[in-house]
Amino acid sequence: MSAYNRSGNRDAEQLQGLVYPCDFPIKMFGMNTLHFIAAVDRVVEEFVPRKDWVSTKTTPSKNDKYISYTIVIIARDREQLDKVCAGVTNCSEVIMAL
Repeated sequence: MSAYNRSGNRDAEQLQGLVYPCDFPIKMFGMNTLHFIAAVDRVVEEFVPRKDWVSTKTTPSKNDKYISYTIVIIARDREQLDKVCAGVTNCSEVIMAL
């Protein structure tokens, strides 16, 4: 399926994918514990220095049992992004990552 803008031309941004460097959110879900946040921070820090963390946000579930944790990073290239995503996905404290 091709992407076209209103003038009928292909939407160049969609065709080329991400343009690096770019802000990229990584959203993870886990148990609502400080251990979860610390474990995720350690994994992300392996691949992304803290100076490239744009923001973080936590949101507890309705019953406070689980928490979503979003870190927006400055992704420098595809290789770095792939490593961060693989590291987070393989973290034993992470139930699910987006």
